[in-house]
Amino acid sequence: MDVFRAYTLSTSAYLAVQSLPLVLTPRIIVSLLASEPRTSTDLESYLSRSLGFALLTLAVIIVLLTGILPVSSQIAAVQEEDSDGGIKDPYAYPTLITTTVYHATSAFYLYTQVAYGFTFGFGVGLIASAGLFFLGVWVLLFGSEKGRISKRTGADKRTSNFPFENKESSREKKKESKRKSMSSKSR
Repeated sequence: MDVFRAYTLSTSAYLAVQSLPLVLTPRIIVSLLASEPRTSTDLESYLSRSLGFALLTLAVIIVLLTGILPVSSQIAAVQEEDSDGGIKDPYAYPTLITTTVYHATSAFYLYTQVAYGFTFGFGVGLIASAGLFFLGVWVLLFGSEKGRISKRTGADKRTSNFPFENKESSREKKKESKRKSMSSKSR
């Protein structure tokens, strides 16, 4: 399993875990959040269940749009194989950006709540959201394509690309020596 699939499945699992108490026990959640003991209203239960179903739906949509679960054979025509043999799904990258931004805003909100007064639930949510945000950023930067390993040298061919340039590679040295020899011949 590559890092992109692990990120997608962990994001979906995190959203599903958040949705289960809201769907299964909305009255308990509402009564735990109330400052004084009272029964919850039907509107509070409805809104709690609606939020739970929305989170569960979002978790399923994330799995479907990233291509982990194939939807039908028609979508297979849209997907192309790249040079590394991986499948390029047209919705995977935008879904990755959207979920990473979601985890960033969620982590920021939870951080403001923890800074105000620490509670265990906010702390666990902060750790989970921040971890998924950092994993999402890592996947955006480095995990979108497989490495291109040279058969001759065993080195990764992508090391001379943005954001890391390999100034010491033999290819760069060879280009520089050719430039110097061409400039010395032209004099």
